Amino acid sequence: METVKELIQFMQPNQRLDLKAVALTHVLGLTGSAEGKAAILSLDDMLIAIFGLTHDSNQTVAKDAVLSLINLTAEEAGAIKIFDLAKQTKPIFPLINEAIQHICDEQAELADAWSMVLSNMTRVESLVHEILDTLERDEQTLPKLAKVFAQLDYNKKKSKLHYLGPIFCNLTQTPRGRELCCHSKYQLLEKLLPFASYEENVVRRGGTIGIIKNICFDPVYHDIILNDNDEILCAILNPLCGPEEFSDEENDKMPIALQYLSESKTRETDPDLRQMLLECLLQLCATRRFREHLRSKGVYEILREYHKWEAKIGRCSECLQACENVVDILIKNEEEIGLDNYKALEVPADHTEKFLQEDADYVKSLMD
Repeated sequence: METVKELIQFMQPNQRLDLKAVALTHVLGLTGSAEGKAAILSLDDMLIAIFGLTHDSNQTVAKDAVLSLINLTAEEAGAIKIFDLAKQTKPIFPLINEAIQHICDEQAELADAWSMVLSNMTRVESLVHEILDTLERDEQTLPKLAKVFAQLDYNKKKSKLHYLGPIFCNLTQTPRGRELCCHSKYQLLEKLLPFASYEENVVRRGGTIGIIKNICFDPVYHDIILNDNDEILCAILNPLCGPEEFSDEENDKMPIALQYLSESKTRETDPDLRQMLLECLLQLCATRRFREHLRSKGVYEILREYHKWEAKIGRCSECLQACENVVDILIKNEEEIGLDNYKALEVPADHTEKFLQEDADYVKSLMD
């Protein structure tokens, strides 16, 4: 601990560049281990010194300081500690504003690193409300972040800003974040949706799918999700679609964007993301009106072919089960289901497993 403390004196803004650089390199190395992180997080003066060096005129020093913050905020306890200390030292280091400024600066060389810091901070649900307060102080901030995310060549220093996807996803873990994302005032969701099928980067794609999942799990937004233009439904279904051919009658049921897909069409490669998309559909099956909407849009036909593909590659039993859970509902007529809202039904715990297994066996027999 004393050795770590000694480094603080060499990490002051007015120190010689070589001393700052060597000391910070050592600190960055320490943040790679649990013990090192614990030691640094226990020293407020060390953290304040790191904060200060993020502004250093030497780009290498500034980068190492931000990389240290990424490692220090990777776990919840560290993120909370950094966030609270940054608040106490304000206006010396307004952490969230600093991250936003770099992300929105098209000439910023550390935009990616700062987006990772903000992604780590927003993962902690207890911090999200204060972060949203900061984002809402200027009503242009959220639309600006959405624009930065949607414009792939926004940053001129080659920062890709893929981690804005997880940032928006983390914000939507709260009711307020979901409300802001779906609010017509900001039109955030419309800008984010296309990246649910963004093949080039799984972080960006996964963040977007996570946003959709968080919204689908809140019944308040089901009317927005299953509206007449089917944009959100297409964003959910497109990654589950392959190159299979459907009859003209089946194609006519599907949203136009999903009809007659090319022979080169591929499905989502990440099984966790496929499962999330299927869980979205299951949530949308909660009420009769939306079950009927899903049936009318050819969701069963798409899942029928998806199930064959998933079973053939044999990679993910969880995905197969998630698919079967949705199909089990869609293949029943409403008289069989006998209730408007599944979420209003309380099933004794000792019956649940038995019902699930019986349904899964039945659905699997239909798919085979």
